[in-house]
Amino acid sequence: MTQPSRVIYLPPGVAAVPAAAATGNGAPFDRNFFENVLPPAIAAFCSQVNCEVPVVELTTIDGVTHYVNGISGVADQWVALQTSSPDHEHTTQVFIPYQTIFRVEIHPEHDARRHRLGFITDLPSAAKRTSTRATRRAAARKE
Repeated sequence: MTQPSRVIYLPPGVAAVPAAAATGNGAPFDRNFFENVLPPAIAAFCSQVNCEVPVVELTTIDGVTHYVNGISGVADQWVALQTSSPDHEHTTQVFIPYQTIFRVEIHPEHDARRHRLGFITDLPSAAKRTSTRATRRAAARKE
């Protein structure tokens, strides 16, 4: 059976809403959210729960969870994020269209495995974490 190329197949539980029927001015997570709402929300959260390096999780409609270290750039249609993965040591630059963002969560960082997944709130702490991680790797190589 051949389907027209303009058909978009959505995951179970996701309904398409025509633009005219949508309430508000568009996607709830937009350029304004990443420029003006999220950074102060992270700062406020950290001051309330006393966490130095929060974990910011962004989930897209395809079910992928991105662990956000920082916001690299914003445009009218997408956001560029620096992300980490619990399974890899390297960071990744990912470009995500606003319409695909399902949820954004902020958690306090508590266990060591997730420490490198934390959102970079200030450069001195980030530099200190990177230096500590490099020191641990060098020590492991000597053994």
